[in-house]
Amino acid sequence: MDRKAFRGLLEGFEYTEEQVADCTSGVELFEEHLGKADPARTLEQADADDVAPFAASMIEQELNQRNRFVGIYHYAGMIGNTGVQLGVLDLIDGYEILGNLHRFVGEELGEDAQREIFDGVGVPPFGTTPLQWTKATSVIMPRLEAAADRETVERILGSGLRDLRDEYYVDFKTRYEEFGDIDAFLEDRGKRHLDRLIDHAENGTPYFNQMIDDAVLDFVRATPEIGRGVRNGRTIIETKIPHETMAYLAATDERTKQYHVCHCPCVKPSIPRDDLDVSSTFCAYCPSFNAKPWEVTFGQRLKTEVLESGLRGGLLCTFAIHLPEEAF
Repeated sequence: MDRKAFRGLLEGFEYTEEQVADCTSGVELFEEHLGKADPARTLEQADADDVAPFAASMIEQELNQRNRFVGIYHYAGMIGNTGVQLGVLDLIDGYEILGNLHRFVGEELGEDAQREIFDGVGVPPFGTTPLQWTKATSVIMPRLEAAADRETVERILGSGLRDLRDEYYVDFKTRYEEFGDIDAFLEDRGKRHLDRLIDHAENGTPYFNQMIDDAVLDFVRATPEIGRGVRNGRTIIETKIPHETMAYLAATDERTKQYHVCHCPCVKPSIPRDDLDVSSTFCAYCPSFNAKPWEVTFGQRLKTEVLESGLRGGLLCTFAIHLPEEAF
C-alpha cells in the first residue's frame, strides 16, 4: 500500500483525520485479507469477487465501518482497479434503504408495528450483500402492506429511502435559476450528462457502477428522458439510465433486460429468480431520487408517479415528476 500517495488523495477530499485513519485502515485490512487468501493476491490483483468475503469477515470481527470500505473504493480508483471499485459499490450504494424504511415505519405506524414488521429480519448490518437486503425486503413488504392501507404504505416509501442531502443539489438549483427558462435548462442538463458519460468512456473509468461504451452513448442520445428529462406541461418525465447499460443493451430477453435496468439493491437480485419475490409496491420509493433536485430547487415535496419499472414488468424505469405552478 502506498500510504503517502493515498493520504495525498484523501486530503484532496478534505477528509478529517479520523476519516483518513478509517479509510487507511480499511485498505490495510483488505490488503491483509488478500495476503491470507489462497492464492495470495495484492491490491492490484484483487477483483470484485474478493470484496464480499472480506466484508463478511469484517462483520464477524465487528470492523465493518463504512469509511473503511470508502477507503478501499478510493484506493482502488487510485491504482486503477475498477473491479474492486465496483465490488465495493455493490455493498455501499443503497445500503441505507432498509434502515430508513425501518425508521419511517416506526414514525408512521409506531414501534409495536415496527417490531412486528421487522421481526426476525431487522436491518442487515453494513457489509451484507444486496441479495441479503432483497431477502429481507421480501419478508418486510408483505407485512407492511398487511399493516397499513396502500396510501399509507406509498407515503412511507415516498418519503425517500436514500440519504440525499440538500447541499448535493445546490448547483442544480443555481443553474436552473440562472437559465430562467426550463426548456433551455433541460437542454443544458442533457448536454452536461452526455458530456460526463463521454468523459468516462474516453478515460475508461466507471460511471458509478458501470462502464460506458459507444453503444451506451448512442442509447442515451436516443433517449432524452435519460439525464435530461422531457417536459410535458408541468410534468417532467425522467428515465433512469439502466443500472448496467452495456449488459442491458446486449440482453435478448425481457427478464434479463429487467434485471439489468433495475438500480434498487433491495429488488434487483429477485428479478431473475423464481424463489424470491419482492412486492412491486416497493418501487414507489424510486422516483424520490429523481425528484430530489427539483424539490430542492422549489423548496417543497413534489408529487411523483412510477410510469414503468423493471419489477413491474417494464423494460425501463420511468417516472413522472409534477412541478409546481411557480416553475413556469
